[in-house]
Amino acid sequence: MNIQTCPAPTRKSRPPAVGHNILYRKAASNPCPGCGKSQWLVGRVVAECAFCETALPLEHGFRFSGLSVG
Repeated sequence: MNIQTCPAPTRKSRPPAVGHNILYRKAASNPCPGCGKSQWLVGRVVAECAFCETALPLEHGFRFSGLSVG
């Protein structure tokens, strides 16, 4: 019986460790990652799917940078 072992993955064969960043883009087609439909309620910070309420951050939305106490 001949048993073959798989070689250890190399750096080139491993997928990147970064995640998938899903954003609502104003000038693009935006299917919902939850239900696949594309009707959105767009606010200042997030866009929310009108069908399943999945929320996506806006690509160029309001970013709170913190308070500066002077």
